[in-house]
Amino acid sequence: MLSEIIFPKTYTIFGFEIGYYLTFFVVGFLGIFIFNTFYGKKFNIKPAKGLLLSVSSYLLIFVWAYILAWVESLFSDWGHHNVVRVYIWMPLLLFLLAKPMKLKWKACVDFIAPSTCLVFGFVKFGCMFPGCCYGIPCDWGIYSHQAGYNCFPVQFCEAVTALILAAITLIMNKKKNYVGDSRTYFIMLIPYGLTRFVWEFFRGNEKLFLNISSLALHALLMSVVGAIMLVVLHYADKKKESQLQPQ
Repeated sequence: MLSEIIFPKTYTIFGFEIGYYLTFFVVGFLGIFIFNTFYGKKFNIKPAKGLLLSVSSYLLIFVWAYILAWVESLFSDWGHHNVVRVYIWMPLLLFLLAKPMKLKWKACVDFIAPSTCLVFGFVKFGCMFPGCCYGIPCDWGIYSHQAGYNCFPVQFCEAVTALILAAITLIMNKKKNYVGDSRTYFIMLIPYGLTRFVWEFFRGNEKLFLNISSLALHALLMSVVGAIMLVVLHYADKKKESQLQPQ
């Protein structure tokens, strides 16, 4: 039974007490940096540029996440690095990074899509140890150290969802023979946002209205942005095709 499982918050190695969440966080990001270093070759992105693009884009997205949380709280709280707030901004950050690195923006966007899901899924498993991002009270759920009671295993559900989406993005890129058109990322945003919107109802965070949290609204925005960008790309391609046709 899940209710009988109590995850430890920390472990000790060489006399040092280390948090499990920190371990998942560090290993997760190191893992995707290594993964992207070699995955970039499929998009004709050299390993050095693949690593640089990954590190710089995630560093900027972290900074932007804190700034957005600060603005959202009316400049009273720096908040935290929740990806729901910032994944819609990743293509814009990549646009700013691609040109000076002499890379194609659309290729960069599709290249980064799997890692955005992979790292979130892996790190989310780490949330079960300290009990952060816990779910609503649930008798058969997992114990949350932070909440002090058994909660719905929403962290596990979010992690599995993200890893499934990571697999889908990898398959999509492969089927396109790694020709970046940015659609993989924007398609990913739609189910990512919709599923996160659903999981927000099972989280024990503060709700704004009708049991809907601010992060649920951000999640819906992800789906809306993804859908709008797909329409924009579709009509942009149609326009190019018409211009290429002989008059």
